[in-house]
Amino acid sequence: MRARARLAIVKSPLGGEFEAFAWRIQPTLFAVLGKYCGGQEQDIEDLVHDVLLRALLRWEQLKHLDEDAQRAWTARVASNCFLDRCRRKSSEATRMESLLRLHELAEQYDDSWEPELWEYVGPEDLLTAVERLSTPKLRRTFELYLQGLSYAEIGRDTGEKAGTVGARLTRARKELRALLREPAERRRREQMR
Repeated sequence: MRARARLAIVKSPLGGEFEAFAWRIQPTLFAVLGKYCGGQEQDIEDLVHDVLLRALLRWEQLKHLDEDAQRAWTARVASNCFLDRCRRKSSEATRMESLLRLHELAEQYDDSWEPELWEYVGPEDLLTAVERLSTPKLRRTFELYLQGLSYAEIGRDTGEKAGTVGARLTRARKELRALLREPAERRRREQMR
């Protein structure tokens, strides 16, 4: 029986300061994230990779900290990465359930059913409306949301807190409803003729 290979992102401590840091910290990250992820190796590797990538991006600040502070920083980032992944999976499951319910509802309608306004809106209408949002920050936030990023990821990209991201998305949706109402009503009138 062969022994299981040790998981590693950085294969050698040679190469520089960051490689030596990553080599030292990765066993702890694998152990901690292994408990979080229930031993799912692919998830663990992905999360350790994410943490080390974030450490590399902040290396200029991290390298000046003592080892305890570096470990504390990586532990906090590992926890945040894990929670972001859980939120994203939960959000994806909720979206799939909503789509399934929508499909079931669509099958229940008879010939007398009149479509909702949103059914007259196409992808090109949405893209045009997004371009017409009132501020560049609203546009950027909504575009990142459309790419499937979590509030935390959008916040990192835009430099805002997750609560601010949520407020911006609420405002963007309100503006989009107003921008899309006119073309949707026009199309519905045209189809009813």
